[in-house]
Amino acid sequence: MLISILGNNGSGKTLILTYYATKFIKNVYSNYLLKLNNYIPLTINDLLNMDNLNEGNMFMDEAYTWIEARTSGNALNLLTSYLIYQKRKRFLDIYMTFQMFSSIDKRARKMSNIVILCESRANFDIDDFHYTYIDKDKGLETTFMIPYKIAKNYFKYYDTYEIIKPQKISRLEFNVLKDNPKGLLKKIKEIVEIIKPKLNIITHDSIKTILLLNGLK
Repeated sequence: MLISILGNNGSGKTLILTYYATKFIKNVYSNYLLKLNNYIPLTINDLLNMDNLNEGNMFMDEAYTWIEARTSGNALNLLTSYLIYQKRKRFLDIYMTFQMFSSIDKRARKMSNIVILCESRANFDIDDFHYTYIDKDKGLETTFMIPYKIAKNYFKYYDTYEIIKPQKISRLEFNVLKDNPKGLLKKIKEIVEIIKPKLNIITHDSIKTILLLNGLK
């Protein structure tokens, strides 16, 4: 199942993400620090070695840093999108937060089973957190609230000021594959097959060009 959480800064996106994370006993893979015993840091390398990502729950705060619509063809985006398609086979539930639905790759938008809208706290007189829960599969919509006195119990599990840095595309695939000899060899073979029909003579410059075209820059 893919759960997408949408809202402005300070509306409680990471709060509701963390709230759900605390409810699980199985592995919690997360791209932000969670002070939980079952927390496992989620890295780019994990996306490549997907056999490690099974029977758990994945939490991606500020998901646009991994699957931004403007860069839908880059290596990281394709890896993440592939994992989203594989979530059912791997018994994974994936939770993502972002500020604008349009900023996320259309594959992720289409695959979202549940959308949670975080209401702006400026619309209310008190510091509670308000949400609209939309189940796209069942066609249901409801609202719920987390009172501030309850919400503050979850602040200890994460750093609300942690900055989720965008994943760099430059040299991305090489940096991932260099520590994975089998994956690197497979990628090299794929590149060789790409080069063969396009070039009669393989030179240093021609190889460099193909590498650039395939994300190994």
